[in-house]
Amino acid sequence: MSTTGHINTAATASQPDLALRNDLLGARLTRRATVPTGAENVVIECTPTERFGVRGPGTIDWVAAQGLAVPPAVNTSAISPCGTTVMRLGQQEVLLTAPVGDDGQRLRELRSAWNESTLPAKGYDAYREEGWAWFVVSGPDAPVLMRRSSMADLGPNTLKVNEIAQTRALHLDVVVAREDRFGAVSYDIFLDIASAKFALDVLTETAQELDAGFQLAALRAVA
Repeated sequence: MSTTGHINTAATASQPDLALRNDLLGARLTRRATVPTGAENVVIECTPTERFGVRGPGTIDWVAAQGLAVPPAVNTSAISPCGTTVMRLGQQEVLLTAPVGDDGQRLRELRSAWNESTLPAKGYDAYREEGWAWFVVSGPDAPVLMRRSSMADLGPNTLKVNEIAQTRALHLDVVVAREDRFGAVSYDIFLDIASAKFALDVLTETAQELDAGFQLAALRAVA
């Protein structure tokens, strides 16, 4: 058996352990059951929202075979007709995310399709469901909060819509995607789940210093 085949067989048999992500920071944050409006300054913790990462040879061919949008270059993203966001983090690496607040059914279907795929190479599981925490910073003052949180320039004139920065922010290695959700400038932030509580501390302190009325909440289900 080839090395690629061995990796794919192991990944197909694996199932993510979501025990940690399911209520990662719910005890520390007010829960909300509605997505924000464009006028709200918010930091929302979305770690339980469905996502699925694949990397390695065959990844892009598998994405295309599902009818998903294929971003044109590394560090760009695209929204598919079904609403799934495809973030291209490498030549053969993607992160698929459900719309914030979505029930995640489409992402679960995509994971099943990947498990069942008979393509000779389809990448392997990157364990993003269980390994990464997910925050969204959105609102009129989101760019200011991001500038305060990172040494890199993540302002809207530098990080354009559908662009991704793999950089340092919140004193951590992060992936930041400019997605402009909810009718406002918005940033998705992904980071090691083991650092989620520290990241929340930094976001809370920075938002308080900014004094722009940022609401910090855990989004758990959309009404």
